[in-house]
Amino acid sequence: MKTILALSIFLISINLFSQNNRIYSVSINGGGLFPIEKLSNSIETGYNFGIDLETRKNNFGLFLSSKLNFVQYKSPSIILIKYGIEQDKKTFTIGEITAGGRWYLGKSDKLNANLDIGLGIYTGNYYDKIHWGFQPGIGANFPFIKNLAANLNVKVNVIEVDEWETYLGISLGLRYNFNM
Repeated sequence: MKTILALSIFLISINLFSQNNRIYSVSINGGGLFPIEKLSNSIETGYNFGIDLETRKNNFGLFLSSKLNFVQYKSPSIILIKYGIEQDKKTFTIGEITAGGRWYLGKSDKLNANLDIGLGIYTGNYYDKIHWGFQPGIGANFPFIKNLAANLNVKVNVIEVDEWETYLGISLGLRYNFNM
């Protein structure tokens, strides 16, 4: 198994670290967080903003993404309801840092789609410690001038807590390509 993993990393790195046709980009994003399954019982729909760094050659790229999600508890605590105390909803954060691979379907200078798979860590004041998870997703890029494109990404965040917690992250942003 170690040999197969080492060989796979070697073959990918040959393609990634050759210098011709390499594109570097940065994207600023904002969007929404939509809790799914167990997490939907605890928090309401929230919002997020983040940054995405990428290096790509041909149709394969590597990305590093960071996002800060803002959420609120779905309902006030039982104690506050029992005593009739009004509660201002407190906003909590879920921070995510994800790295992974991105496969582009189409040419980078035209409307194209992408498939993502990443591993990440999640923390913030909603979680009491650092958790890990994986993040499959899809997206699209629409270049409207030479080095600038609008991008849309939809990712399913699956986080290892006591039981797996899941939320859908949708973000829209602007991607700037450096050396195109």
